[in-house]
Amino acid sequence: MRLRCSDSVGQQGRGGETVIGGVEGLVLPGSGNPALLRPLRSADGQRFFVYKAFLAVSAATAPYATVSVVSPQSAKLYYGSASHVGSLANGSHGRGLIAASRSQVRLPVCGPKFTGFVGGIIVVKPTSVTFAVSSPRKGTERVTVSVGNR
Repeated sequence: MRLRCSDSVGQQGRGGETVIGGVEGLVLPGSGNPALLRPLRSADGQRFFVYKAFLAVSAATAPYATVSVVSPQSAKLYYGSASHVGSLANGSHGRGLIAASRSQVRLPVCGPKFTGFVGGIIVVKPTSVTFAVSSPRKGTERVTVSVGNR
């Protein structure tokens, strides 16, 4: 999934979180807390869990950074404009989030600071998810994040 600058919530200063490959927001205190997961069911009844994760991409990665799920392959990402993500989350019991999720997202740099994007991670059960974050300027970095599994 490729986002556009119009999908961002704008420019912001660094939030003080860990930056991986020029992207802030993947490594968050409390991400292992299962109480932060929102359960959803797909149209066919399969259970999923959603973890909200606001990502911000550094101008140093220009022109973009790509966040990819390495493992487990069942984990997915959903990102978009705040209005689009909101309508997916609120319509049809959130099933649109599942349908719109992908294994990678490309985040454009849209100014001199960090560019922020609304979205999150979808997993089939609380687990650890390994991401690769790459950009033309920064190379590739990997990080493993607990999503609802302390």
